[in-house]
Amino acid sequence: MKSIDEILKDDHVTKVIGKGLDGAMFNVRINYRLYNVIASNGGGWDHVSIDPINQGHAPTWDVMCVLKDICFNDDETVIEYHPAKENYVNIAENCLHLWRPQKQAIPVPPKNFV
Repeated sequence: MKSIDEILKDDHVTKVIGKGLDGAMFNVRINYRLYNVIASNGGGWDHVSIDPINQGHAPTWDVMCVLKDICFNDDETVIEYHPAKENYVNIAENCLHLWRPQKQAIPVPPKNFV
């Protein structure tokens, strides 16, 4: 994951709401739409959540790709998890998340499978 300071300097960031030791909350504008974002790197995980502001739907694939570019380096693989139902938590209805463990590589399928 890029450093929080580097993330907050991205041209898509329109407003920093708060910044702490291991993360920040801020707004981004992607394709003329606003989103609330939380980026953090504590507890052994890099994590970014994105919540559309007044849109009524989850972010698109294209928006998630821009978010990945804002917060992660080109050579990093991140995951959008779909947990087992017993572990599912939904605090914000249209919020999506990107995750990356810091101490291990994420297994990926062969390139020709993707």
